[in-house]
Amino acid sequence: MPQFRVMCVQPIEVSVEQYEHLITRKAHTKRMYDMCDGNSFRVEWLRRFRQHHSKFVNFRSLYASDMGRVSAKLLVDDLSEQRFFVGGQIDISGYLQPEKTVYDLMFDPRFFNFVIVYELSFDVPYSELEALLRADCEQVKHDDLYNTIRRLIVKEDDDSVLSQWGQRVAEQALNVVEDLAQAERKGRELKVAKITNNTGNITVFVDADASNEIVKELFLTCNAGAERIIGNRTTVRDTADVVYAFHGRFHTIISNDNRHYLRFAPIQFHIQFVWFYVRYYSEIMDLLNNHVMALNSRARIDSKRHVIDEYINKIELLKMHNENFKLAIESDNDDVYSKIESKWNIESSLNNAQSYVSFFKDYLERAYIRKAERASQRQNHILFVISCIQILGLVSIWSDYLGLSKLQQFVAKTGMQQNSGTEIVLHINTWLPMALFVSLIALVVFAYIKRD
Repeated sequence: MPQFRVMCVQPIEVSVEQYEHLITRKAHTKRMYDMCDGNSFRVEWLRRFRQHHSKFVNFRSLYASDMGRVSAKLLVDDLSEQRFFVGGQIDISGYLQPEKTVYDLMFDPRFFNFVIVYELSFDVPYSELEALLRADCEQVKHDDLYNTIRRLIVKEDDDSVLSQWGQRVAEQALNVVEDLAQAERKGRELKVAKITNNTGNITVFVDADASNEIVKELFLTCNAGAERIIGNRTTVRDTADVVYAFHGRFHTIISNDNRHYLRFAPIQFHIQFVWFYVRYYSEIMDLLNNHVMALNSRARIDSKRHVIDEYINKIELLKMHNENFKLAIESDNDDVYSKIESKWNIESSLNNAQSYVSFFKDYLERAYIRKAERASQRQNHILFVISCIQILGLVSIWSDYLGLSKLQQFVAKTGMQQNSGTEIVLHINTWLPMALFVSLIALVVFAYIKRD
């Protein structure tokens, strides 16, 4: 009886405002480390990969061993419903192996990301395999085996209804993320985490002889028919030991050697993980750009300069993480990973994200300088006006205390004679305020003409 496991990688998206809050505040980092320290993964490849590669010790499970997980027996009941019959006719609930169906909530504190990794296990008799893999109702379409399993845990659109098991697993994971963000959240009544529609690619690991042409043809044909885009196929490996087909939303790996599962599952996870976060960071940059443009103030720009530094750091970490992963998989980097990386344009997308965020930081720096210069000019104008007012005040004081009448009283009291130097003082007292006033007007006109 051929067995197969179905892996789904489903990232959880955190709101941009909350994500900025998480990456710019460091006090919660140790708390998160302590919370998940010592937790082990249920998914086999995650557990093995973390044990064998010390560079990936940051992969943490947010589920403790004593945490109550949603029982896979509930999934048996879900598959017994008519809406999850393959081709509208075949009930696959009897093929599910609940004891081998597991899931984990993976957390990487370097990026503050959260990913649900599902692994569903099935055991199908050879006699029923062909009917199962060829079942696809022409009236309904996309109710084949691959899409049926995907619909259990992935919402295609707003009207999609998940299985009860898939819904409860998603809610449990979202609640954990909400609780982690609770202490650091500004508005606690708002939800900060969500799983967006159409998030989750499927990889089917078939435990069968790769040289069995019948089994290979059945699975690969089903895989190709399940895709929305016809002909979106890439055959990564096709040998007597293993068949590795990387398509669009669905991927198939066939081998009866468990080492190929442990070898290729990390690659399937990594490519989806990096693709999602490159897209996520790119969307954040667009939102930041719109936000800064809408609130084009010096204070707003200044507040985002520090945030941009954090994003630059995250993208650099993501690039380093990608390079470390290539080192970890050794020769599979050239033979396997480079083929699917080029198909999804990962390397170029990482470089573009890095270039964009660096350019955006430079843009903010220039915008901040322009705003600062304008603010400085406004201050200079204000100081100039104040100076003018002060000069007018001095003119008024001079005119008041050195007025002609007061001077004449001073002359009469002191007995100064006529036709003396008093007339000179009188002329100075008369014309100096007028000269100062005219100079002030000329200075204002000159400053206005010479303004930038």
